[in-house]
Amino acid sequence: MHICMLLPERFPPDVRVEKEAATLRAAGHEITLLCRGGPAEPTFERIDGIDVQRLPVDELFTGPRGLVDGARYVATAVHPVWRRELEKLADEDLPGGSIDAIHVHDLPLVKTALAVGENHDVPVIADLHENYPEAVRQIHRMRGWREIARDPEDLIQRIFLSPTRLKRLERHAVRNAERTITVCEEARAHYLRDCGAAPERVTIVSNTVDLDAFDPDATDSPTDLDFDPDDSFVISYVGNFTEHRGLDTLIEGVAQLAKTRSDAQLVLVGKGNEGYVTGLERLARSLGVRDRLTLTGWVDFDDVPGYIAASDVCAVPHAATAHTETTVPHKLFQYMAMGVPVLATDVAPLARIVSRTGCGRVAPAGDGAAIGRALNELADPDRARECGENGRRAVEHRYSWAHDGARLRAIYDEL
Repeated sequence: MHICMLLPERFPPDVRVEKEAATLRAAGHEITLLCRGGPAEPTFERIDGIDVQRLPVDELFTGPRGLVDGARYVATAVHPVWRRELEKLADEDLPGGSIDAIHVHDLPLVKTALAVGENHDVPVIADLHENYPEAVRQIHRMRGWREIARDPEDLIQRIFLSPTRLKRLERHAVRNAERTITVCEEARAHYLRDCGAAPERVTIVSNTVDLDAFDPDATDSPTDLDFDPDDSFVISYVGNFTEHRGLDTLIEGVAQLAKTRSDAQLVLVGKGNEGYVTGLERLARSLGVRDRLTLTGWVDFDDVPGYIAASDVCAVPHAATAHTETTVPHKLFQYMAMGVPVLATDVAPLARIVSRTGCGRVAPAGDGAAIGRALNELADPDRARECGENGRRAVEHRYSWAHDGARLRAIYDEL
């Protein structure tokens, strides 16, 4: 088949898209990826066997044409620019043949894909990585109007694409797509219960990892830390820094642990809003652990395994929200694959997997003292070793991309 993937963000990097495209390519499918482009990026590029076609971002929501297109998008949820480009791909005689399926990533462009799919009699696969309406609700809470107003696209979406309207779009998407892909059992239950999706048309393809990329026996620790990991008890977090990630309670937990562990160090690998990061630093200072906190900034994905390997515990301290209760992050499986004990909060997908596999400890979300106690339990070498081994064993036998990639291939085999 010739599959057109539709991605509303830039590429690369996108770990999930890369894994899915590689799996489908290995199964003999041709992949064309239509995505957003940056000012200096080529409009066409071939990357690892994928034909990547980019839309310049300055054509989407700027100038009189952009304003008109934006107004049409918020009125219909079908974006004119993306639709025009997708129609061109559907009409062109491409090297891989005509498009046989549209695989659209995330909710914003699903209705656009459905419109083109109906026009060309092409099935649409909606790959919904997260509970998008609730994710938008979280973003609205974090960002003030002054910040949003500086970005015309964000401003239009903030005014006209409310979480309530996005929920209606979500129901339309899962009822009309040929298949819906989601990332965990809780999300699938949400689409069946709240959106009226047919059970046979919703498949879980989770955010698991390629075990070759996360091999604890073939990974070196980073050399840019200001302390020696071998002489410290290292707690790490990998990912974006936003309020619903619960990094404030993780800092509170480390402060609690530091009362009995003088060697405790917290490493936050990633980046976030400057004001939020400043607030984390201020909190750490007020709790007397600023000298134990390392903020690495953005790191290349290839360097992530090294930071995990240097850790004694890795954390997923998510706050409890409607968003976190229906998604599961890549980082959980990355930690498990590296054989590192996991500290997770009791949001449903995390608690279920950590408890089921015995790969770590679960603490109540938002409870810094409880996180500190859980970290102290994982400081026991025998318990930590058992949890790490349980996690690695679980990804080898169940939670790996080998299994989820097979489910993805099966969807296209059925089509």
